[in-house]
Amino acid sequence: MSFFSNFVIIMFHSMSWYNKIIEFFVKDSAERRRFISEFNMLASRSFQNLTIGALFEAETCIGKSEYRHELSAPIIASGLVIKIQAGCEVPLDAVLMLGRVILYDKALVRRMFVLHWDTLIIEDSRSGCRVDWRIRDFMEFGGVLN
Repeated sequence: MSFFSNFVIIMFHSMSWYNKIIEFFVKDSAERRRFISEFNMLASRSFQNLTIGALFEAETCIGKSEYRHELSAPIIASGLVIKIQAGCEVPLDAVLMLGRVILYDKALVRRMFVLHWDTLIIEDSRSGCRVDWRIRDFMEFGGVLN
């Protein structure tokens, strides 16, 4: 076997252990994967149908420790990053607007919260522009209890 083949095998086993560790510590990991899969499928379909001008891709990432809350996943999996993958370079104000659109959807924010994410990151892969938000800041607690 070549060095490259051995390297690929080691990386594959490492990633499977990484995923097993995450799944052990994070409840609802299947639901988190489904959330990301659905998001990516809808984003891809919207891009292909010319509904949106950029291709978005969501994935789990390292969250910010100062954004943690009582339901947060381990820090290595507590962030949700949405990367702008294709299209032209996106200016900062458009990145901020995309974040606001997501965070003003109260049902979506609650779903991200209960799925153990504490950090939302929007990142333009072309420019490197990256903005993050604390998901808990956009939760509305109370209601019936007030």
